[in-house]
Amino acid sequence: MANADAASKYYEALNETSDAVIDAIRAANDRGHRFTTALIEQAQESQREAVELTRKWAESPFDIIGLLSSFTESTTKAQGRALETTRQLFGELSDVQKETREVVQKVINANRTAGEASVEIARGAFSRATNAVQPATEGNGSKATAARAGTTKIDAKAS
Repeated sequence: MANADAASKYYEALNETSDAVIDAIRAANDRGHRFTTALIEQAQESQREAVELTRKWAESPFDIIGLLSSFTESTTKAQGRALETTRQLFGELSDVQKETREVVQKVINANRTAGEASVEIARGAFSRATNAVQPATEGNGSKATAARAGTTKIDAKAS
């Protein structure tokens, strides 16, 4: 029964390890999706601002001050978006660090449990093997001969 419990612990530990790795992969996928979505949205906003700047220039090509003002505003917004992207990137990297630490800890704990269960299984197998081998020997490691075994049985019956 103890061997079945050890085997159960072993398989549970294997499942915990694979669950931790799969959860880490899932989190990385979600992180990548969030970041690329933010990049796409910022690229779209930059494109719209560029089109708006071009439209303003086409409407009044000789309004240099208005064009410079629009260009400065567009550049300031682009810098703000770049800073926001960098902030998001560092936030995601911080999350990666935390999640990696958690995953490694889960895997280490699961491997420790699996190792302990493996030792229990090996001990059980060794005990069973020892118990199976001892009746075939005289307890001192030498094989019992058929004649001695038969003599012992006859002597035991006579007494």
